[in-house]
Amino acid sequence: MKIQRRNNNADEKKDRLSDLSDCVLLHILSILNIKEAVQTCILSTRWKNLWKQLSILSLNSSQFKTLGCFNKFVSRLLSLRDKRTVVQALNFNSQGIMQSSLLNRIFKYAVSHHIQQLNISAACYIEHFSLCYLSSLSCHTLMSLNLSANNVIDRQRPIFPNSLYLPALTSLCLKGFAFCGCGSGNDGRAEPFSTFNNLNTLTIYSFEILDEQLFVSNVTLVNLTIKSFDDDYCKLELYTPSLCNFDFKGKPVQKLGGSNRNLSSIKHVSIDIPMWSIDENYPAVLLNWLTELVNMESLTVSLYILQVLCSILDSVIGKVDFPYLCNLKSLKVKTLNPTWIPGGVVNSLLQNTPSAEYKIIDLSR
Repeated sequence: MKIQRRNNNADEKKDRLSDLSDCVLLHILSILNIKEAVQTCILSTRWKNLWKQLSILSLNSSQFKTLGCFNKFVSRLLSLRDKRTVVQALNFNSQGIMQSSLLNRIFKYAVSHHIQQLNISAACYIEHFSLCYLSSLSCHTLMSLNLSANNVIDRQRPIFPNSLYLPALTSLCLKGFAFCGCGSGNDGRAEPFSTFNNLNTLTIYSFEILDEQLFVSNVTLVNLTIKSFDDDYCKLELYTPSLCNFDFKGKPVQKLGGSNRNLSSIKHVSIDIPMWSIDENYPAVLLNWLTELVNMESLTVSLYILQVLCSILDSVIGKVDFPYLCNLKSLKVKTLNPTWIPGGVVNSLLQNTPSAEYKIIDLSR
């Protein structure tokens, strides 16, 4: 009798759950991983096709025993999904060498289903990470694109195309790509971002420049993050008249804005140089940056930046005018050991704005 009552109560709760509206049930499914969401199709006829209406697809190979099972699951899911439901976001993460046909199919599926957000992280052979479908087809709905390419074979990087037509794109994040001008008349520089007419945020990690220079040219760009871990200098020039936030880590180039002098809009700056990277030109380069970033209001630097600036500031202060950082409201220093911060260089940086907030960010905590 007790067992029967428990079964009846379980059936009643299941029926109550099934009586909920589609939007509520889809919200419940969205909390599950995609494998579990698909498995709910066996509960009842009410649940059989619900998973096909999910608008956010998160596909991760770590949820499967083998990469082969994962690839087969993804292929079947894309085939069986309800084509009438718009895909708002597709998140794909493959932790092993994947098939080129499947990767290209995902790109094609995203474009043909008017996707708004696409996040792909994949390990593959270099020739397989092809953006041909994004290059040849226009996607008028894609607003956010996050691509991470990991070539585990020969460490070469796929080349990011210069001809993507993504008119709605506002956010772009790239990791592990190379940039090349590709064609005549490029003046020895790659210029892959100028066609994105609504781009607001650009993030570039672990990249390679195959031309003489990477020219970041975009009139709508507001947030820019560049982090390069290569031994070479970051051969970079900016033409970003709307840029407000600039975060840089790597070997600094001599001049950020080249001859354009268009960096007066930048208000918030973060600069870091790897400690293993030592160059006698760094003090003069960083002083040039202070000249170009004349209107910045907040500056975040590593301890190593202060140590680099010490030598040149000691020679400048008291001998010539120091017209830099006149608008500074906040100076933050990131360090593992706050006792190593040279106080003299901090005072030099704040001499034109003594009321600016000064804060130490202790990374050891």
